[in-house]
Amino acid sequence: MSRLPKGCTNVGGSLASAMQKCRSEMISHMHSYGYQTFWPSALQLFESAWEHLPLSLRKRLITLNTPFGEPCCLRADITLAAVSYLASHFSPEERPLRLCYADRIYKTPVRPDIYLEGFQIGAELLGWEGEGADVELIFLLLQSMDMLGLEDSFLVLGDVTFLQQLLSEIDRKTGQSLLSALEKGSYAEYFSILKSGRVDTYHAQRLSEIPSLKGDLHILREAEILLPDNTSLASLKKILSALKDLGYGNRLKVDLSLVRELNYYSGPIFDVYISRHGRSIGGGGRYDGLLSSYGILGQAIGFALDLELIASFSKYTLAVPSIMVWSGGLSPSRVFSKTEPIRQKNTPLEISWNPIRDDSIHLARMRKLQWWIDLSENTVMELETGEIAALGEWI
Repeated sequence: MSRLPKGCTNVGGSLASAMQKCRSEMISHMHSYGYQTFWPSALQLFESAWEHLPLSLRKRLITLNTPFGEPCCLRADITLAAVSYLASHFSPEERPLRLCYADRIYKTPVRPDIYLEGFQIGAELLGWEGEGADVELIFLLLQSMDMLGLEDSFLVLGDVTFLQQLLSEIDRKTGQSLLSALEKGSYAEYFSILKSGRVDTYHAQRLSEIPSLKGDLHILREAEILLPDNTSLASLKKILSALKDLGYGNRLKVDLSLVRELNYYSGPIFDVYISRHGRSIGGGGRYDGLLSSYGILGQAIGFALDLELIASFSKYTLAVPSIMVWSGGLSPSRVFSKTEPIRQKNTPLEISWNPIRDDSIHLARMRKLQWWIDLSENTVMELETGEIAALGEWI
């Protein structure tokens, strides 16, 4: 019996077609704004990956040795490969670098997930200063989602510098425990730490407000009460204001308890959701910390999304052939000549070379196609009703 290794997957049929169309359209849109296609290596040197990856990904690396004896891991995230590419191929004068990609990633699964493989699509803007870069990438992301028929998508934004500033006032170990609780979404654990006596009353009262700082854009006003100088929220406010001016205000939510690794991310962060799906389909943010670990000064922002999930909810999900064209014994050259006017209508079709007419019709009905065309008779049959019309009039 032939089977795949546990945790691996093949994708075919309508979902694979939808994934390809989503990839093509999203990458094409990024190209129009100067982003270059990037194809990363599937292997990364273990020592390099371990040094730069956040702890949450270090725990999930899949390791192996190459035939040359080098300890490696399968790439768990493409952002690291993109920054490494920037560091090794581009001088400071050549920056910023804009990259876009779509490829597989490999991670040890976390329950209840069982899959080792995933399909990631994303973009990175590396080595650029200013909030304009943040707005650019998020704006192009939202535009891309609209192009794919995902107008019900929305972003939840936070800022790690806000948490950094509040947690810097308590001891580091307790701060890490609070971050861990927020990352797991365990508010019970979070409040238990605050009540344990490890945090003084003044700071515990301020930190107890964080889980409730989520909702519409007005939440920022409440957050400014906790940090009157509001310098840690300045970038987030500018991004939200710009995206609102661009018409995306109703697609933005704020969650100042949103957590990422503080030594990796360094400013505004976001998760991406589709209202028809209960979990995040990916996210991104500013990660100047990763850039600095390579000795590169400047800003970096990127996003990475689950391509399979995007395709599953996209307008291309049902884009399967709806027409079967029967050759009817005609030569291939004649078939393709007569098929061309149909194909130009941008309706997916499938050619049937089966010599038996009834077998071709039977297969078309099994596949739940809408139309069956007889090129030898120049007729079209609507498969549900059996009604027949002239091909020329139908086209």
